[in-house]
Amino acid sequence: MPLLQQQILLGRCLLATDPEAVIATAPTAVLARPAEVARLQELIHGDGFQFTRAIHRSWCVARAAGAVRMTLSVLAPEQRRRLLDDWVEAGGGNALDVTTEAAGFLDVVAQHLPDPSHALSICRMEQAAYRASAAAACFTPPNPTALNNPWTMLRRGSDAALVRFLAEPRRVFEALAAGEPLPPFEGSFPYLFAPGLATLRRPATPDETALWDRLLMPTRLGVLGDNAVSASLIGELLAVGAITLAQPS
Repeated sequence: MPLLQQQILLGRCLLATDPEAVIATAPTAVLARPAEVARLQELIHGDGFQFTRAIHRSWCVARAAGAVRMTLSVLAPEQRRRLLDDWVEAGGGNALDVTTEAAGFLDVVAQHLPDPSHALSICRMEQAAYRASAAAACFTPPNPTALNNPWTMLRRGSDAALVRFLAEPRRVFEALAAGEPLPPFEGSFPYLFAPGLATLRRPATPDETALWDRLLMPTRLGVLGDNAVSASLIGELLAVGAITLAQPS
């Protein structure tokens, strides 16, 4: 077996949950002789390879944990370890960029959090911040002249989010920073995240929150106007990417 093919197979074994399966399913054109299979089996069971796997796994855990540090900080240690272990066992921790890593892991974490909860709000906030930040560099507002046509369809921006905190966010983050219990639920405190906002986020007004909720499904501009949604509000949210144009169904 050529050296390059051996290195590729060893790399796949390093990343795989089951290295034995990688060898067992390798094409016969690559592992043509029993001696080559035996040699690879010997390598993957050796102390050196096992040590390398342990180091790689530790790196994956640290990378995943660092990408979503704030969300994990509010979870119980056992739940935090379990989520990290499951994520890395499924192949997580290997993404080349932190945004991709965080997006995938936060989607998984959110499925295990109670709704409503401070933990879920913080998880959604981290998701929203990563998404808006990644889109900000190349964000271009849609052409506002489309708002002159009542048949224009509008939808929520794909890189925007409305995150509802359950207490005043400043109090939540002060408690996090101090390692203190999070404040009791006090109502809904919506924050808007969008790639065109200078700071990527700000408190959402009641009108903005209502419009966001209306756009759960793409909606015709004329329908929104009939329901007293102001043209200026729509224009402002379009300009920052909180809402965008949708193709009619």
